[in-house]
Amino acid sequence: MKKKAEIKKYDANILENIGRDGDLLSLTDLWKIAGSPQGKEPAQWLRQEVTQQLIETVSGILNVCQNHIIKSKRGKSGGSYAHRQISLAYAKYLDPALHVLVNETFFQRIEEEKNPDLIGQRYIKAYEKRGKSADWTAERLKSIGTRNMFTRTLAAHGVSGDGFRNCTNAIYEPLYGGTTNVIRAKKGLSKNQSIRDNMSKVELAAVGLIEALASDEIERKDIQGNADCEITNRRASRTVANALIEHKKYIL
Repeated sequence: MKKKAEIKKYDANILENIGRDGDLLSLTDLWKIAGSPQGKEPAQWLRQEVTQQLIETVSGILNVCQNHIIKSKRGKSGGSYAHRQISLAYAKYLDPALHVLVNETFFQRIEEEKNPDLIGQRYIKAYEKRGKSADWTAERLKSIGTRNMFTRTLAAHGVSGDGFRNCTNAIYEPLYGGTTNVIRAKKGLSKNQSIRDNMSKVELAAVGLIEALASDEIERKDIQGNADCEITNRRASRTVANALIEHKKYIL
C-alpha cells in the first residue's frame, strides 16, 4: 500500500515577509520559504517552456511587455520578481501546500477589499500573537491612519525627498533626544525592526498628536517646503514633549 505523502506545514504569517517590487512578488523569497529546494530555483523554473508560455499568456492578457511582469534585481533585496499570477504558478510548482497558502492569502486580500473591517481584524490577530494588548493595538492602528494623513499633508505642501525623513526626525528629537538611529539604540532594535511597533501606548499617542498638530498648522497656514514644514513639526513636538515632562512630575 502506497504511503501518503507528508504535507508540509507553513506559518500563514510567513507570507508577510515576501519581498515586493511594486505589484511584483519575490519568487526568490517563495523559494526560500519552501526550503530552497535544489533544482527548483526561480531562474531554472523561468527558463522552462511551460513557464515561458505562461509568461506570454499573462503578458498578452494584461497587454503589457514581459519586463513589466518579470524582473530581476541585484543587491541586498535582489532576486526574481513576478506578477501574482506567475507567483501563484511558481508556488504550486514548489509545493502544493505552499500553493494553497498563497492562494488563501490572496483570497483573504480580495475579501478585505470588499470588507475593510477584515483588515483591522487581521492586524489585531497579528499583534495579539506578538503579545500586544487590545488597547495598545487600537492605538497602533490609529497611529497608522494619523501617519498616512501626515505624510499626505507633507506631500501636498511641497515636501519631497529627504524632507520626509527630516520631518520625522524633527518629531522624534524633542521626544527621544535624537533621530531614528538614537531611538533604535535606546530600544535595542535592529535596522529592520519597526520603531513604532516597539513604542508604548503613550509614545504612540504622543507621536500621533504631534503629527495631527503639525498637519493642522501646515494646512491652516499653508506652510510650504521641506525646511518650513520641518520647523513646524519640531515646534509641535516640543509642545507635546514639554507636556509629557510636566505629566511625569506627577507620576514619578
